[in-house]
Amino acid sequence: MRTLLRIVAMVALTIFMLSLTECDTRRTDERSDRDEKVEVEVESEKKELRADLQELENDINRELEKVERKLEQASDDTKVRLERVRLDLRNEKEDVNRALAQLEHASQENWDEAKVNARKTSRDVRNSFRKLGNEVADIVDDEEDKD
Repeated sequence: MRTLLRIVAMVALTIFMLSLTECDTRRTDERSDRDEKVEVEVESEKKELRADLQELENDINRELEKVERKLEQASDDTKVRLERVRLDLRNEKEDVNRALAQLEHASQENWDEAKVNARKTSRDVRNSFRKLGNEVADIVDDEEDKD
């Protein structure tokens, strides 16, 4: 009789353990689905941030070309001011390139930090770029007023 009770207890325990395993499988599937959704969101955000930073880099390149064309025709005083603007633009471009590289190498573990840094860089560089663009316009206006 004791042996029979032990067998029944072992069968009950086995069934209980199997039912727990099945629940865990569902949880694993749910976790896997969530992980896939997060991965898709990360890739989408990464693509959006990459496009934003590349657009900013293109804007900086166009402004650099404009400054370099103006440098060829500028007086000595204006050249000094334009050289400073060109250096600032190059520094801003380096910041954008660093943010792009960090974005490309970001893993899911450090994604939040990379995303925040990319957005901050984009915002800061845009503000600086706007100021530098205004400064170039002022320099060009001053140069034209001298002529």
